Amino acid sequence: MSYTTSKTNLIKDCSLLFDSEIFNYVDFLNSLSSSVLKSAYRKKALETHPDRSLALGKCKDKMDNRFKDVISAYERLDSFIQAEEKIILKNEVRRNKKSRTTKRRTQYKQENSSGFSNKKNTNKNNSSQKKQSDVSGRLYEGNIPRRKLLIGQFLYYSGLISWNTLFEAVYWQRKQRPIIGKIALDWGILTPEEIRRILTERNYKDNFGEYALRNGFITQFEFMAIIAKQKNLQPPIGKYFIQNGILGDQGLINMIQGLKNHNTKIINK
Repeated sequence: MSYTTSKTNLIKDCSLLFDSEIFNYVDFLNSLSSSVLKSAYRKKALETHPDRSLALGKCKDKMDNRFKDVISAYERLDSFIQAEEKIILKNEVRRNKKSRTTKRRTQYKQENSSGFSNKKNTNKNNSSQKKQSDVSGRLYEGNIPRRKLLIGQFLYYSGLISWNTLFEAVYWQRKQRPIIGKIALDWGILTPEEIRRILTERNYKDNFGEYALRNGFITQFEFMAIIAKQKNLQPPIGKYFIQNGILGDQGLINMIQGLKNHNTKIINK
């Protein structure tokens, strides 16, 4: 079975479900699985469902339209990754690869003129680039986008790690988070019996927190507070790059400073 779509639609659908601007959509889709897509869809569907318009104080018609867009994006992406033959219609002229690489390197030097991109550190970065290229595939070769970035995104758009490595780092970070049920139990929001009920009653595909919210075990406020606490307790993503030998301690410090310089320029622009 074949599936045909355009590059614009793919980027638009990915951006809608994953709250990100996809530049290297080929690598993103190559690493995208059905389970990850369904997880993103369930989260976005919960955020945009028109039944929540009153509680959120938003226009129901606008949320309804957004909810329909989310469903359409999920269906298109699911059809695409399930298809045996994938045809992407290119609706823009592809730039010369050498030109793109040269432009990226020039901007990288301009964006990071704080001193850490000297010859010594450049040699370290080149070593990291070679290691990542061998292990995880292609590296990003475009310009660093002019918007606020997180450290993992900054490393990717600087050409130091591949998309797959970034994906693995984010997955590792989320796996280190304390489970929602434990936080809810520690705070006295859920009892051990309620946790057992949720684990027993929910479908294996259901997210614990979303199921608890949907079935009245916790309130929307409690759900948001637990999620915020869970994220605060997760380890910094930079630890993944150090543990896996992708960056050293000083290299990570340099990149964090480069990220601060980049984001400061964007804010003050």
